[in-house]
Amino acid sequence: MEEGKTTINDSVFVEIAREAIQKVEDVFRQEKKGALLGLTRVFTERVAPQITVKKTEGALLENGFGTVSLDVKISVLYGVNIPEVAKKVREKIVSEIETLTGYTVEKVDINIEKIVKPEQVAEEKEKIEEK
Repeated sequence: MEEGKTTINDSVFVEIAREAIQKVEDVFRQEKKGALLGLTRVFTERVAPQITVKKTEGALLENGFGTVSLDVKISVLYGVNIPEVAKKVREKIVSEIETLTGYTVEKVDINIEKIVKPEQVAEEKEKIEEK
């Protein structure tokens, strides 16, 4: 067996979680293409997911890696079933992190910070088109 230690930076977990969230419908996300391209940065920063990671390295754990807990703040679209969306987000984050890193996810706390109404998105889109 080869000796050495692999450490995964917290920012990697944040990026994986962010990508996982992008795959869940009904969570507001900045569009990278299409009709909502170019939403003003102020608007998207107000509703962008915020993720905090707490990690425990696991030399003594069976998986050899460690455990990680996340605190995720997201915005959802108005009219969605919030508990269902939170469950989907949690499942997607756990699946992606465990598959890609080998770490065990202890928990993912989801905080719904904001509800984004369709008219808010439409107003931002109009502001962009006026420019």
